[in-house]
Amino acid sequence: MQRRFIMKTIDLVVPCYNEEEGLEHFVLETNKVIESMPEYAFRYILVNDGSKDKTYLIMKKLAKQFSNVKYISFSRNFGKEAAMYAGLQHTTADYVVVMDADLQHPPTLFPQMVYALETEGYDVCATKRNEREGESKFRGIFSKLFFKISNKLTDTKMPYGAMDFRMMKRQVVDAILELAEVQRFSKGIFSWVGFNTKWISFKTVDRQLGQTTWKFSSLFRYAIDGITCFSVAPLRFTAIMGAIIFVIALIYIMITLIQTLFFGITTPGYVTTLCAVLFLGGITEMSIGILGEYIGRIYMETKDRPIYITKFSNFEDENNEKKE
Repeated sequence: MQRRFIMKTIDLVVPCYNEEEGLEHFVLETNKVIESMPEYAFRYILVNDGSKDKTYLIMKKLAKQFSNVKYISFSRNFGKEAAMYAGLQHTTADYVVVMDADLQHPPTLFPQMVYALETEGYDVCATKRNEREGESKFRGIFSKLFFKISNKLTDTKMPYGAMDFRMMKRQVVDAILELAEVQRFSKGIFSWVGFNTKWISFKTVDRQLGQTTWKFSSLFRYAIDGITCFSVAPLRFTAIMGAIIFVIALIYIMITLIQTLFFGITTPGYVTTLCAVLFLGGITEMSIGILGEYIGRIYMETKDRPIYITKFSNFEDENNEKKE
């Protein structure tokens, strides 16, 4: 009796924000790789994160052109983290890939990723960049500093240059979806759930079409999220600083009392007083800011708001499409 061949399935989760210029090119280039892997059934899950251009219309066009293109369109911009979570929620495949639509995550790595999962026995095949063409030295230094600080302050260990681009088995995706927190940091979540991970390196290049929406200020906020989502070290730092200042203050009080008892009252130096006030004021403001960051996260989580709101989608049925 002839054994029936069961084709493995792979879902591609692609968050999109203002990708009007490059989205169609991305699908066409990725299709070239897909055609070279006929033993696997690929499906696109394109997530429109409230784009202000014609990204949604391009998605609809691609869905009509290719039967394996599915899309989700948000009611507004909820952020890349929400877009990745929405895409993962709609996956059903044996393997799931998370990647960007700018081709900085090369689909040519798919065969290598599949080999790592099927032949080498890994649960995840993740990527990290060696270097990036056109990146400023300042941005590169800041990136290295973030990974060093994050690895020291948190339990989630990530190699330098770790990226969201990865292929995961179904079990890994299901574990990630159990973490339904609103304040999300996917790189940390991917590391926190564990599983056997293989890291492959590649050299990234500047995007060919469209413009990046990631500015330095956005990356800085993203770095703060990465640390505060998986570590209470900043809170411990403020507690330690408070204890140190308290001990110094006690020593200073004792010295002042001894000087007063043995040498009489002396005129205090205004410069010393001013420096002490400014120093303590700065420490206090910093401590309040750190506490406020964590309290704000608790506040957002307790609201229990949805991570995203879908406006249009071609999953299951076209009920939402009829409202247009």
